[in-house]
Amino acid sequence: MKLISLKLIVFSIFFLSLVTITDVSAQQSVAQHVLRVSSSPNILYISGAGIYDEGTVVNIDKVPETWQEYKFAGWKIDGTWTNENPISIKMDKPHTVEAVYTKLDGTGSILIDAIPRVTEITIDGTIYLPDELPLSFDWPTGSEHTLIISDVVKQTPNTRHKFDSWKDLNQETQRTITVDEKSHNFIALYKTQHFLKPISQYGTVMGGGWQDQGSSVNFELESDVVTDKKNDNIRYAFNSWDLGDYLNSPTNIIDVSEPIAVRANWDEQYKLDLKTNIPDYTPFGVGWYDKGRQVALIAEESIISENSDVQYAFEKWISKGPNPVIIPNALETSTTITMDEPYVIEAKYKKAFLVNVWTSFGSAVGSGFYPEGSTARITMSQSEIIVDPNKIKKIFSGWDTHGAPTTNFGSEYEIEDPDIAAVQNLLLPVNGPINITANWKTQYYLDVQSAEGKVEGSGWYDLGRLVPVSAKLPSTPPGMWSRTVFDKWEGDYNEASPNGRIMMNQPKTVIAEWKEDSTPAIVNSLILGSVGCVALLIYNKTRNGKLSFIKSKKPFTVNEQEGNFDKFFNTRTRSFDTSKQSSFVPSKPKFIKKIIGWLLDK
Repeated sequence: MKLISLKLIVFSIFFLSLVTITDVSAQQSVAQHVLRVSSSPNILYISGAGIYDEGTVVNIDKVPETWQEYKFAGWKIDGTWTNENPISIKMDKPHTVEAVYTKLDGTGSILIDAIPRVTEITIDGTIYLPDELPLSFDWPTGSEHTLIISDVVKQTPNTRHKFDSWKDLNQETQRTITVDEKSHNFIALYKTQHFLKPISQYGTVMGGGWQDQGSSVNFELESDVVTDKKNDNIRYAFNSWDLGDYLNSPTNIIDVSEPIAVRANWDEQYKLDLKTNIPDYTPFGVGWYDKGRQVALIAEESIISENSDVQYAFEKWISKGPNPVIIPNALETSTTITMDEPYVIEAKYKKAFLVNVWTSFGSAVGSGFYPEGSTARITMSQSEIIVDPNKIKKIFSGWDTHGAPTTNFGSEYEIEDPDIAAVQNLLLPVNGPINITANWKTQYYLDVQSAEGKVEGSGWYDLGRLVPVSAKLPSTPPGMWSRTVFDKWEGDYNEASPNGRIMMNQPKTVIAEWKEDSTPAIVNSLILGSVGCVALLIYNKTRNGKLSFIKSKKPFTVNEQEGNFDKFFNTRTRSFDTSKQSSFVPSKPKFIKKIIGWLLDK
């Protein structure tokens, strides 16, 4: 139990300490203001003075209307009069409160005075100086009198007293009063004013002039930046005030307790104008800078245009304009200068254009950025691409420069006709972005096949080409009884003629077909049959081998017949030397006619 109680005590102390610290922190975070309370002249003590949190309402007790030989004239709160008694003060700022009393001199029932006694008063045409105040008169009830006072009384060149109102709240500097039983005191109340003089070398200050003593006055600059009247590249920027609650703000507040001169401090600034030869691009650093300040110049190393077809590479910084400046490390993208005058500086860039080479097949060398005015060399690494072996291939057919001028290799003359750029290598003067397209044409393979004979037409051909094909046998003699002849084409071409034309719109294969022809057998059979018939007729006519002619005057003997037959048919004993032998068959047509007639029994 003792242990538990000890823990509770420690916890309670810790909790209370936290609460106390929290309360102190909360109190310290609330703004506080001073309230000063006194009587003028200092004839009695008035309670209420002290330090109060902002927003607190302080009630001041009622003061007596008379105190000894003094009569209460009114409250003066921060230089402003009020007839209320008692009064309440809201602590929204520091306040000074005075209970003003006037000394009773004289024995009259009508009192005339001024607080403070700084003005002369003219009563019914008689002038009374401030030293003669206060005044008392015994005027009969119902009588009328004229009072005249000064509206403003100068104390010093920068301090004055300004009429506020009479104690009865009448605000006329010349008034006519009627004496009655209620009105006995006519006191002119003045407030003290000091001159607030904001001084500024540039621009205009609003809020200066005569200000009530004890008041908090706002004043501000019409503009915190003022351009020089002679040079638009020079301006003056507000820096600070030398007095006031907000020294670094163009709008300031100051408590007026005496004449005050407030000075505005300004910084002289110069304009730094940065330019480039790149559209819509400005390097970092453009703006206004205080005189003597070091400023960093920073530019991009390289910039690509929005369309990615122009590239800018940083070259150097250049001083331009009426005020030259030495730029250290002018070839670097980052450097510094000292602002002693307005400057115009250009970041100069080299321009390069994109030469874009596009090819659907193979690879082209030479695409990229080229400096303006240079020459681009474009080369196609391959002029022939096999897409499908022995079927389809692509053949480079030249460049499409889209109107860009070209130059032949080794030529210094410009070629304006883009169609001439059909060579595999190309030169182009680069004066802007260029698009180059490689043109390719399609070729198909025609495969002409044959098991026999000879065929022609195989090879690669452009799309749409009409290709002649032919088939023929070698120059060998036909056989005795048959021969091989062309039949037809098969595959991707179906025709019966050995010579034809094929349209190349795809890879094609054609095969020549052959067949056996029996025409030689028929012809040879007829020839052999004819020979046999002739031989048989000759045999019959010769009577079992003995030759006999019709109308022969002298018959042959057996030996003669046998000898003639052998001579006629026996080729083994015949001599082909016609120069030594006499022809058996006469060459004369008449003789041949006789033989045919003999064979046919005519």
